[in-house]
Amino acid sequence: MRFAGFEGNQSAKRILSSFVDRGRIPHAVLIEGPAGSGRRTLAKILAQAAVCVSSGEKPCGVCGHCRKMSSGNHPDVLMIGGEGPSSSFPVETVREIRSSAYILPNEAEYKVVILSGADETSTGAQNALLKILEEPPPHLLFILTCENRFKLLPTIQSRVVGVALGAVDADTATGAIMRILPRTGEEDARRAAEAFDGIIGQAVKGLADGTFKLAVEIAPEIAQAVAAPNELELLKLTAKLEKDKSACNAVLNLISLIFRDALALRVGYKNNISSDFDTAASLSKLLTKGQLMALVEEVERLKSYRNTYMNNTLLVTLMCSRLREAAGR
Repeated sequence: MRFAGFEGNQSAKRILSSFVDRGRIPHAVLIEGPAGSGRRTLAKILAQAAVCVSSGEKPCGVCGHCRKMSSGNHPDVLMIGGEGPSSSFPVETVREIRSSAYILPNEAEYKVVILSGADETSTGAQNALLKILEEPPPHLLFILTCENRFKLLPTIQSRVVGVALGAVDADTATGAIMRILPRTGEEDARRAAEAFDGIIGQAVKGLADGTFKLAVEIAPEIAQAVAAPNELELLKLTAKLEKDKSACNAVLNLISLIFRDALALRVGYKNNISSDFDTAASLSKLLTKGQLMALVEEVERLKSYRNTYMNNTLLVTLMCSRLREAAGR
């Protein structure tokens, strides 16, 4: 199976390739991953493979079905919804799909329905979807995308084959970012990959909209402010993050690297991974080994809260109090 334009995530590729290569695609596939991980891109690739008529590797990209899919005009491929609550699809849309489910495809072997942001739909819409997932016609293929599968009804989760997307390794992400944004240098591309957890879409967006620039500028200042005699400067700096979840996430990743570097320097290692050597060197002299270890652990704990329902203002508040406490301030 070909995955043009989709980077990394080899496990997901192997799973989908096994389905397509054997000609046995499950009737419902759920692609789960964080925003920017390429879940919608992968859904389109799978849909294209399902309608492709090539006898070789699919999707071939050149047959009539593939060309129609690429142009967004395939009569047997329906794309519904978006990413986020404002783009979720209503129960009426699902009922319309159900009413036409048993009509045979116009041209292809499959009729494919891509439902993006399935985890943001109402319980009513999910219940309506469940009815067709329980007894689907053989020609109907559903591809659902979501950020959190546990927001879907358990009965839906049990009727789909899940594929999880995640971080891409630094080299792959760096190369992809530079191809998408050709004016981006290798150093910035690599740092963006680090700042955005190896999620290419988030890194590209962060570079394009200034989030990465903001994070790179204030992360060293925040790291220094954690060790300052009073917390006023830290509060002023982190106030910029309260309404910007993406920047907050990037800053947490960058200060994690700074604190790790500072700890390494404190115990005698000279390797630098954060590109903020001066900040790390300063902190290695200001803080003890125990304090730096506590900071590394606390940042990891704060990062784990990002996947919960905690709002960003509370996360920033916790960041200030817990990092100051870890630093003995």
